[in-house]
Amino acid sequence: MLPAPIPENDDERLASLESMNLLSTPREADIDRITRTAQFALGTEIALVSLVDKDRQWFKSRCGLDATETPRDISFCGHAIHGDDVFVVKDATKDERFHDNPLVTGDPHVRFYAGHPLKNSEGHCIGSFCVISPDAREFSDEQCQTLQDLGRMVEIVLDNRKLSDTQSALLESLVAAKRDRMIDPLTGLWNRGGFDDLFQREIARAQRDQTPLGVVMADIDHFKRINDTYGHPVGDEAIKMAASLLLESARTSDVVARYGGEEFAIIAPGIAPAYLPTLGDKILRRFRTGAKLATPDGSYAFTLSIGLTIRMPGKNDPDDMRTLLEHADQALYAAKEGGRDRFEISGADESLYSEFALA
Repeated sequence: MLPAPIPENDDERLASLESMNLLSTPREADIDRITRTAQFALGTEIALVSLVDKDRQWFKSRCGLDATETPRDISFCGHAIHGDDVFVVKDATKDERFHDNPLVTGDPHVRFYAGHPLKNSEGHCIGSFCVISPDAREFSDEQCQTLQDLGRMVEIVLDNRKLSDTQSALLESLVAAKRDRMIDPLTGLWNRGGFDDLFQREIARAQRDQTPLGVVMADIDHFKRINDTYGHPVGDEAIKMAASLLLESARTSDVVARYGGEEFAIIAPGIAPAYLPTLGDKILRRFRTGAKLATPDGSYAFTLSIGLTIRMPGKNDPDDMRTLLEHADQALYAAKEGGRDRFEISGADESLYSEFALA
């Protein structure tokens, strides 16, 4: 095996990558959307946005792969960052550089690889936008152009991405190793620890700026039935699918987290009260059309129950995280009791949104 070579300017490259606050951060819908498009358009089992760190490649976006990172020295992307053109390996088992690579001889059994080197606005190659297959294959000029076009879209999104101020501040205050502990490995969302930290920051900002703060609690309906009937791997797929659908439904400024088990939470800074029913309905509609699991018995559609609440400035609404979460939980419980696959809203001043019909 030929280990991934180290560029001469690697210290500068790594400093540039670190300054972008991309490593060990939660998933982002705009990037995931491009990754899914590449997987579908190019017909590969795996598509990744891989960032090449000092000792690892870390996946900012991943489709078809559960791993969140691998060692840098065995990475294909570590080779891809050395050029300007798409790096293609048609059959890794017949390539002297890779035939005995652990990623070839073991999971995910890479045979075909094509990676577009990702450059940032400073001109540094920070990683690769790549597609992977366990089968050897050719890669046409048209397919190469498609990968390049999508890769340039990824570059634009990475250079212009905008997380909420509180998320950016938290990420800037932590080294990558500590960020890792705040990201849920199964879904790529913030975990409970990250959510709690961000919630406290958002409450403080809402108090300071006198702005609304929305909270959403959501729970997969009949999740135990999914696990008991089809097993935990299918249950994990349901959780990952739910995470993706919630991320697609949320605004860029919202915080989306896996709160625990099959339960999720969203913090919605500055949300208008009138938008609460719209958000609840938007999430339900996405699940009704997109939440379909592949099982031995065929497609299995699952649903979500949602509870929403809001803290309004100057309304004597609660200023503590526990009470706001209790309000959202009460609404979630009401949605479950009301038949599931619906949302309910609870809070100190329901007149702000009571004129809107609930789903």
